[in-house]
Amino acid sequence: MKFLISTLLLLILFPASVGCTHSNTYGPYNGKVIDAETKEPIGGAAVLVVFYTNEPGPAGSITRYADAIETVTDKNGEFQISKHKVTSTKFLYLLDNHGYFTIFKPGYGHYPDSKGVSPMFVPNGTLPENQYVTIELPRLKTREERLKNTMINLSSEIPTEKYKNLNYLINQELNNLGRPATKEEK
Repeated sequence: MKFLISTLLLLILFPASVGCTHSNTYGPYNGKVIDAETKEPIGGAAVLVVFYTNEPGPAGSITRYADAIETVTDKNGEFQISKHKVTSTKFLYLLDNHGYFTIFKPGYGHYPDSKGVSPMFVPNGTLPENQYVTIELPRLKTREERLKNTMINLSSEIPTEKYKNLNYLINQELNNLGRPATKEEK
């Protein structure tokens, strides 16, 4: 009888423990960021990709931060993010099938939220893997547009060390627009 109970417990617990780790490999992502009007390359733009998990819940899925990678475009406006493996060890958390991008350069509308950014990919904010893409960012004309553009909606779960370049460029833009530097920026 003890053997039967032990065997049943093993048969129940083993599959549940195997399902606790989920991993997915994303990328590579390659492309170029250019000025929408002049078609000139935009060097020094921050390119952030964030990966999420989805936890099923009674009222729908709950999205949580899993990992992030950041790079900066070179003088030719080009960026490359190599293949990246993301692993989740949380029970029932499934990794999203896409990485979600933010591309920002002071003075330009940011991908994917600014009007005039093109192209747009489905789902919104993603870039295709294994495909070279060209992203066009529109030049912003007014101070109000530029201030609004710095309000990028990032999850508070993302550690700031994962988006140092993006954070630096946003603060640089705010300083350019007359906002005084904080203690951390001095």
